Amino acid sequence: MWVRSCRIGLAVCALAFAATQSSAQAVLSPDQMRALAGEAVLQGQARLAFDLSGALIGRDDTDLDAHLIRSRAARNLGRNDDALTHARRAWALAEDENARYAAALAMAQALSSSGRRTAAQLWLRRAIQIAPNEAHKARAAQDFRYVRRQNPWSTALRFSVTPSSNINNGSRNETSELFGLPLEFALEGEARALSGVEISAGLGTRYRLVETDRKNTDLLFGLSHRTYVLSDEAKSIAPDAEGSDFATSSVYIGLREDYALPSGRARLGWDARLGRTWYAGDPLLSYARLAAEYRRATGKSGILNLSISHEGQTGEGTREDASIWSAHLGYGMALENGNTLSLSTSFIRSESDADYLDYDQRAISARYGLAKPIGPAQLEFGLTLSEKTHDRSNVTTDGREERSIEAHVTAALPNMDFYGFIPTITLKAERTQANVDLYETENFGIQLGIRSAF
Repeated sequence: MWVRSCRIGLAVCALAFAATQSSAQAVLSPDQMRALAGEAVLQGQARLAFDLSGALIGRDDTDLDAHLIRSRAARNLGRNDDALTHARRAWALAEDENARYAAALAMAQALSSSGRRTAAQLWLRRAIQIAPNEAHKARAAQDFRYVRRQNPWSTALRFSVTPSSNINNGSRNETSELFGLPLEFALEGEARALSGVEISAGLGTRYRLVETDRKNTDLLFGLSHRTYVLSDEAKSIAPDAEGSDFATSSVYIGLREDYALPSGRARLGWDARLGRTWYAGDPLLSYARLAAEYRRATGKSGILNLSISHEGQTGEGTREDASIWSAHLGYGMALENGNTLSLSTSFIRSESDADYLDYDQRAISARYGLAKPIGPAQLEFGLTLSEKTHDRSNVTTDGREERSIEAHVTAALPNMDFYGFIPTITLKAERTQANVDLYETENFGIQLGIRSAF
């Protein structure tokens, strides 16, 4: 009954205001007009709210609430330029955290309605950062997820700093037997493990060309760069080496499609990419990759994933060409206690005239994530076992065999989020045993990175 009376009252006010703006201002005080404008925008009377807030702004251009109301009303009327104008003015006027939060949301909403969804996501991150409480932060995060789903652009940034005991994948031994001879040959310089710090950055983005209930089509682009800073100990082992000698850069473009299958619980897709890689600043290889993937929801919370791909590499300079087939099978699920578990296995077959590029590799991996933080940290544990076999080797007549184990623990720190990004710390340990001492490696490191909280 109250809602009906309110709507009748709003309609009467709308007629009165349309008839004569000056008489409305004479009858209503600014506070009453502001309250009426706010109610009007909430009740869907955007035209009335727009006009009332316009009268308030004409009276006082520093009326923050009036600019917020007019921005919302303009957006509802499809007047997106006006919505942006008044949202910007509200942001300029906002001083306390509640006002700045409201203005940031208004900016995000106006930008999203104008089709500028990436900019809207940036403003929502700002709203999350300045939110006065957890409820407001959750509201902005929910809006962020909604805008992200609507945005044809999706971009992921990566950055990490990783102190490591073995940046060059060198041997952990100081000597090695070669060709099965009962002699120990000294390993020097870059053949030995060099410690230092890895600095890595990357960007991956996609633009959604087509989105329907049946299929998605995405244009892909990515680039990455990884370089190193050698420790004093590494410089003493390899005086002529520099961290940039081991730097790698890569770039790719691609096209991806996936289709919903009739069951409604499975999707089938393909992915084609062209890329190029540089090593130590020089071209290393170009590649063309084609992959197919099948995903299926199982049970209440499980996901089954199967993929197969082929990559043709064209070597630059003295590097040989290679043809690489790979397959991956994985299963992930959420447990009843909220923890997550994933298991996977993979196989790689690389064929090349170069013995170091001609191998078979098999691996199994497991990851376990805790739903509840331990202290300030959200923890995830991982373990990977792999085996790699080269039928030929230029340092032994028996081929080359390697067995590796890699373990890591990642701690995400959600209480330290900044604009929706949280720091992560990963402790990593890896050891490879081989039938040739030269290829036995060991690596311990700590990786500092950032990731999005949502």
